[in-house]
Amino acid sequence: MRVALLGPSRHPVVEPYAGGQESYVATLARGLRERDHRVTLFAAPGSDPDLADELVEHPVLPDLSPVAAIDPQLPEPGFLRDQNAFLAVTSELMRRRADFDVVHNNSLHHLPLMSAEAVDLPLVTTLHTPPFPWMELGIALCKPRASFVAVSASLAAQWTSLSQLAVVIPSGVSGATFATGNGGPDAVWVGRMVPEKGADLAVAAARHANRPLRLIGPIGDPAWFTARLQPLLGGNVHYEGHLSQNQTANVVGSAGLLLMTPRWDEPFGLVAVESALTGTPVLALRRGGLAEVLDEHMGVLVSPGVTDEATSLALAAQVDSTAAMPRAEVRASAMQRFSVAAMVAAYEDIYRKTIAEW
Repeated sequence: MRVALLGPSRHPVVEPYAGGQESYVATLARGLRERDHRVTLFAAPGSDPDLADELVEHPVLPDLSPVAAIDPQLPEPGFLRDQNAFLAVTSELMRRRADFDVVHNNSLHHLPLMSAEAVDLPLVTTLHTPPFPWMELGIALCKPRASFVAVSASLAAQWTSLSQLAVVIPSGVSGATFATGNGGPDAVWVGRMVPEKGADLAVAAARHANRPLRLIGPIGDPAWFTARLQPLLGGNVHYEGHLSQNQTANVVGSAGLLLMTPRWDEPFGLVAVESALTGTPVLALRRGGLAEVLDEHMGVLVSPGVTDEATSLALAAQVDSTAAMPRAEVRASAMQRFSVAAMVAAYEDIYRKTIAEW
């Protein structure tokens, strides 16, 4: 099939990935091409051209005139950039309609949904986040025959604006990239440095358990990082920076366990699968899709406490038992349940169904 793969607009799809959505799009693009599908990737400037048969970069937002730039009703810059990007995508899809069999939308933007009738190409949209107003508006105005996928049942249940429950297709992760590691004494935490990801909870839990901790990920909220997390660094807590997938896999594979400490309902929890594939077991808070991702062979789930201190103590109490889990069993479960091949096969099925019903 000829797949138009719509990526996010805020960050390029290139390593080191800004987040799970960019990593997912890259993995899916590679997996589709391995199955001999032709992939045209629509993504932010700077995306990796080797991921797809063709890369179409979003246009750069043109400069505003001096008068327009001081308009008191001016939307925030990110909104304007997104609108500019997906207006261009819509125009390109309409112009090149004959080049594609299906559009797979991972944009989290309303325009690919609202324009589905005009574009008139079979549309599959993967939902990566909980509902928000602009996407719900897009769904309300979308062609009824469009298909929707959620990355977990927990997330699917939140999208009550859909006329029927979204199909659940868990994200796949490459077992070659996240190869088996030998483990070690340290704990590790991977994610964006923002309040809702809870890196500070991981620091407290590791210190209560007397475990060294290594933190990996981009600084998504510099003010929070400086005020809240940076004072906690030092001693046996180290920030390793924003690393590539191979670098991350090496650090995670050399750890005794991975901590996942979200303060929000994680839609999926890609980091948990990546860790388990290296053989490193996961100790996580029972939030959102993590309860579906982690089984008893991959790690341990802990219910959040009433306070941050109670939560970190509850996690600390499970650190040693989690680190003692058999690494081969941890990896085997992740390989069986979250392969890229299974994810791609599931999308092939929904592509065919959507094309047939369009």
